[in-house]
Order: sequence, then structure tokens, then C-alpha cells
Amino acid sequence: MPLQVDKLEVKIRFTEDILGSWPADQDILTRFISNKAPSPWLQAEEGDAVPERAAEGGYTVFPQDKTGLFLWNFHIKGFLKEAGNNLKSAVNIKNLRSKIDNYVFIQPRRIYLRRDGKIITEPDDILERPVRAQTMQGPRVALVGSERVKAPAEITFAVEVVQNDEVTLDIIRQLLEYGAYKGLGQWRNGGWGAFEWEELSCCEFPRPEKSKKKAS
Repeated sequence: MPLQVDKLEVKIRFTEDILGSWPADQDILTRFISNKAPSPWLQAEEGDAVPERAAEGGYTVFPQDKTGLFLWNFHIKGFLKEAGNNLKSAVNIKNLRSKIDNYVFIQPRRIYLRRDGKIITEPDDILERPVRAQTMQGPRVALVGSERVKAPAEITFAVEVVQNDEVTLDIIRQLLEYGAYKGLGQWRNGGWGAFEWEELSCCEFPRPEKSKKKAS
């Protein structure tokens, strides 16, 4: 029996500015990958741009390639897992976070940020803010910063759900509503990256352009 998969095509419109969450310090990123997430698909791929400020510590950026700024598909899945963990009692599903991990998948891998239909190629600015931390030497205040893409901006992607008895497209729709309160990106606890969403029809969902064959 073939695997049954349900599909939901989504457009997210950011109602608040979104902050990059990718570590700018490439040494920090490398240590994180090797120590915490050794999966090879987390590695930057050939041709990806490395921002000039990547040498600076305490900054987060957007993943970027020659096409423009994007979010990885696991950023969306991470949001759904966080929403599922927080709302598991509301939707009455135990261990919803792990079930999303097993049954829910996001396409495409790179989800480009757009404004007025065009892919955004550069962040609008950098948002800097002080962060207080308790250290062995006592309380300290550090300055951190994140690349910012200002609202309005949007992304489109597909949510694919392997059919099961609990996690359905209706559950995914409920979890997406949580984005109005806690969105995507860095400092989302402060309200950044909040969004509203809509379901797209097959004709509205952007498809990659096919290369035209030259006439012989």
C-alpha cells in the first residue's frame, strides 16, 4: 500500500519585523554543528554567501545564497514543534512535538523571503539590543545584534503530513494560528517575527521556472 500524504500550501505574511537567527560567527556555527547537530544537511552549501560581518561575534544573520535571503525548512518545522509542545493540551494530543517530528515535513528546503513578489537579497538593517546575563563574575550586559527584514515580507511553503490517526492538516492549521503570538526568527519571545497566514490553492503556489530550450 503506497504511503498516503496530505498537503497544505501556505503563505505567511509577517506582521512584525523578522530577525535573522543564524549565527554570524562561523566558528560558533561550526562548533554548534559538530557538537549538537552533526547532520550533514545543516552544513552551508557551495555558493552560499557569507556576510562580511560574519567575523563579528554576538550577531545573527539570515541564511543567504546567490538568489537571496531565505529560511531553512527546519525553521518552519521548529516553529510547528514549539507550537505543538505549547498547545498539546489545547488540541488534546499527547507528545505532539515528537509526532510532528515524525509525520510532518516542509518543502522546499530553502524558503525565500519576498516583498512585493520579489526575493529579498539584503537585510533592511541590523537591530542591536543589550542582553543581561548572570556570569561567574556577576551580572554582565552584552550588546547583541541581528539582521532585520522589516514587515511587510512573506514566505510560501508546503506542509506535507504523512497520514496518521492524530496529526492532521486541521491540527497544522491550528498551530499556524499561534504565529500571531509567537512567530519565527530571533527574539520571537519579544514579539518579533509574528505573522498571519493563509492557505493557497495550487494555482497560487509559486513554482520554479522551467528553463526554456533554445531553438535549434
